[in-house]
Amino acid sequence: MARLLSASRAASIVGVPRGIIQKHIQNGELTSFEGKVKLSQLVKLYPDSKFEDNAMAEKIEEFIASALKRARYAKFQKLIAPDTATLAARIATLSKELSETKTALFHYEQLFNLLQQHLSSNNSQYQELLDWLQTTDKNITTNQPDLEPLIGKDDLLRVMAAQVHISPSGLEYFVEGKNSILEAGLTTGSALNYGCSNGNCGKCKAKLLSGKIEKIKQHEYVFSNAEKSQNFFLMCSNTAITDIEIEAEIAGSENEIPHQTLTTKVKKIESLNKYVTVLTLKTQRTNRLRFLAGQEVELSLNDNLKKVLPIASCPCDESFVQFHVNNDNSTFSEYINNNLKTNDSVKISGPGGHFVLDSHSTRPIIFIAINSGFAPVKSLIENALSLDSSEYIHLYWINTQTEQPYLHNQCRSWKDALDNFNYTAINVGHLCTDNVPDQNVFSACLSNLIKDHADLSNVDVYASIPETLSEFANSFFLAQGMDAEQVHIANY
Repeated sequence: MARLLSASRAASIVGVPRGIIQKHIQNGELTSFEGKVKLSQLVKLYPDSKFEDNAMAEKIEEFIASALKRARYAKFQKLIAPDTATLAARIATLSKELSETKTALFHYEQLFNLLQQHLSSNNSQYQELLDWLQTTDKNITTNQPDLEPLIGKDDLLRVMAAQVHISPSGLEYFVEGKNSILEAGLTTGSALNYGCSNGNCGKCKAKLLSGKIEKIKQHEYVFSNAEKSQNFFLMCSNTAITDIEIEAEIAGSENEIPHQTLTTKVKKIESLNKYVTVLTLKTQRTNRLRFLAGQEVELSLNDNLKKVLPIASCPCDESFVQFHVNNDNSTFSEYINNNLKTNDSVKISGPGGHFVLDSHSTRPIIFIAINSGFAPVKSLIENALSLDSSEYIHLYWINTQTEQPYLHNQCRSWKDALDNFNYTAINVGHLCTDNVPDQNVFSACLSNLIKDHADLSNVDVYASIPETLSEFANSFFLAQGMDAEQVHIANY
């Protein structure tokens, strides 16, 4: 029997982004069966994916860390191991599948033997077919790909972490330890529908289609008898014991994210240099901000100072929301740097804006930021890395203010840690007046991009730049053979 793997699990066991597996499917190199691929085809594409039996214990932690990396931190974090009961349930599931597979193989083996006997007893009539069967059987045995290494990886991953597949969106992610299904989904930066996160509102309601879940906390929301009969549950109150498939609401676009008004607390105020201050706010755990990476909100300080700022953090960053504030001597920035204190209240209202990732695209992504235009780009990059949907990402950060961009080391750490991420810092301060590049300077910067990417017809570009350069940038990329849907521009 053919072993089928989801795109996420296939990507995990061979160590490539999920977008590359999807590209193999689109190119016909992998055949998709209801969104799953054959292990036998996968091993032909990745014959060097090995998982040796010797020193197994030493390799387990390394493999798991790689398969379940938290890319937005540019580090591999230690896996939260499941408890004994969960491990037992997952091993029991694998044992059942193994038993069913052995039974099916025995059935087909007996059927094949009986067929050979039948053909042999009628040798003269079926000699050609018998010869073909014997030759084909020998060729299959001789040329059988070595599936054991990838089967070992797949079995290990299934024991250590359960996978969630959400219909109809196709979103897939892993659940570690006793994390709730909602918490694990939000960690990927996905726009799952939720409200209170504590079992009261029912907004994270989902329908279990297959697999086994377990309640990890009580909830006050009451399901109707009809919902109970259809296997509805709350994602915030349950974890996945085995791989599961569920139906759940997930925002397909920024237009499906509700407007919210929240009161947050100041977590941290950090002046990175004389040009930029990073403001980190913390929402209540039961009243987080729902937003898509790249969107913006309005901040209200002291009820009279208001400013719309792009969010610089990923939706995957739990209750923390980050902003990059320009130190432009405005009343707003002066208040943040001189008056605002840790634990002070800040009201946020939103989100808004359309500078968001194309959730349907798996094309390589080029990000372009000028100075603090990096804020929404940072959010998009962290979200793209968490979703692991793009095969390649390249960031160009154009800086006019200092020798190096204000989060240069973070970008370098992404480049060092991730095989599919590249970073180019471009300093043009000596060519600019008032820290604003003109079209000629910007055009010279884009020449670096042309050298690195000769063909831009199959990439997505996300640029956060001054409004004065928007029309020029749009015309430039369209002239490179890109469609309008591939070019995304935000102004600041």
